[in-house]
Amino acid sequence: MGYIMASMFMTCCFSATQLESAAVKPFVLFRDLVRPELEARRPALEAMYAEVLGRPEIDPVFLAGVTILQMMERLPDQQAITACRYDLRWRLALGLAADWAGIHPTSLVYFRRRLIQYRLAQVALDAGLEAMRSTGYLRQHGAVRVDSTHILAKLAHLSRLECVRETLRLALTFLAAFGGAAAWEPWFARYVERRPKDLRNASIERLRATMEQASRDARDVLAKVQALGAPVVNAEPVALLQRVFDEQFELTEAEAPAQQQVTPAGAVHNPHDPDAAWSTKGSLGKAGWIGYKLQVCETAPESPRQPGEPTLAVITAILTQPAITSDHGSLAPVLAAHQQGGQEQPEETFADAGYISVPALQAAQAAAYVLTGPIGAPPHSGTRFGSDAFAVDLPHRQATCPAGKLCVECSRITETKLQQTYYYFAWAPADCSACPLKDQCLSKKKLRTFRTLQVGAQHMLAQERRDLCKTPEYQVRMRRRSGIEGTHSELMRGYGLRRSRYRGEKKTELQMLFTAAACNLRRWAARLCWQSRQEVKKRPEN
Repeated sequence: MGYIMASMFMTCCFSATQLESAAVKPFVLFRDLVRPELEARRPALEAMYAEVLGRPEIDPVFLAGVTILQMMERLPDQQAITACRYDLRWRLALGLAADWAGIHPTSLVYFRRRLIQYRLAQVALDAGLEAMRSTGYLRQHGAVRVDSTHILAKLAHLSRLECVRETLRLALTFLAAFGGAAAWEPWFARYVERRPKDLRNASIERLRATMEQASRDARDVLAKVQALGAPVVNAEPVALLQRVFDEQFELTEAEAPAQQQVTPAGAVHNPHDPDAAWSTKGSLGKAGWIGYKLQVCETAPESPRQPGEPTLAVITAILTQPAITSDHGSLAPVLAAHQQGGQEQPEETFADAGYISVPALQAAQAAAYVLTGPIGAPPHSGTRFGSDAFAVDLPHRQATCPAGKLCVECSRITETKLQQTYYYFAWAPADCSACPLKDQCLSKKKLRTFRTLQVGAQHMLAQERRDLCKTPEYQVRMRRRSGIEGTHSELMRGYGLRRSRYRGEKKTELQMLFTAAACNLRRWAARLCWQSRQEVKKRPEN
């Protein structure tokens, strides 16, 4: 009875106009459509808890709803629980009774841990998508668009020396439980008890000496740990120390550790978040970022929008990857996640050049969908003509240069180790020496008097896509892909998606999935409010 009275009271607090406003509509949609879908998933959520607990349990459906609203409003745990108590919109959405006593904010922390442990981080996005499908808002779209963006990890940037020393500190703090601090001297006093050295203004000689000492200490600690058995050796702090040691140093013939010149891809940059890796992309320059990569897939409506019209696109899949993951090869897992969310395989997928390659085009053809997007240009040597300037006909073993001359030689070469086939073309020296384009075609470094060209077995497929991208019709069609850039901007500016709230890839993935669910909810509300305004405008004046 208290729940019914509270719901009636809170509904009466909002007028009909307020319930249809953009500020309240997402909460109404959540109460009426999304929360019932979460209720349908209650058995899976309750399976995360033991049947008998030593304290009163907290409704997992309620916690899932709070987490969605928390991401939508960009609130930390403490402020989210406060909003549950004092914000009528939250109380309306969550169906809280008037005598609700509240919960401690750490309950949200434990809930997120359980979602990760039981692999239920997808529950919020799935519930939102199913609610949209059940009302007919989300239809089986024939096209989707995919793109990636970078996520900054929640950590401090450490130098290689600072990373090694901090990893040693964490490992020794853990190992102090085995024999006490005295059993790990002098390392415990050097890295745990003493304050870290300020090496920002240290000389190169001092930095080198400190790194050499840290490398020897890490080697000796790892050697001593071996006597404690596999459980200690495989413990997370010790295993992390072993990983950092292997990434930063190599043992010489005299068993002395020497610092490696270059750290391998995916190396640990901060032991407090070993999943975060360094990577770079063209828009960020050489500085790059430390964190993760996010793949976003959303529907691509075909009809253009009017000025001021909210988007009809819906985010259907979110995939968090290590930062060093290339977009090449990421299309298949993204589309698989799209279908796992209840959508059918798209008839067409829009992507940028980072996803388009000959194997990707072949895979799309085999899977019976159209992959739309530009393919990367072939490598060029300065101002010389690249392979895209030549008309190549592999079935007939012919190639025509930019000046219109046919090749005089064609050879088929197969590399046995790599199982790759190439075609080698050559032109007559007499034709090249008299050609007016020889300065743009012949290599001055090799001092050759004739042009040669080597292409792969799938060159014609790649060249066909390059020629297609130059047509005006294709360029107009590619405008449907540009909407994903606005989605990235919306997620970053509206929901703080650029920076991870938590440490670790799994926790970051949970944040991204709940953020996508919150973004869909607010988009849905904005679209319905806009449609209501359009209907009011069309009504005849009384």
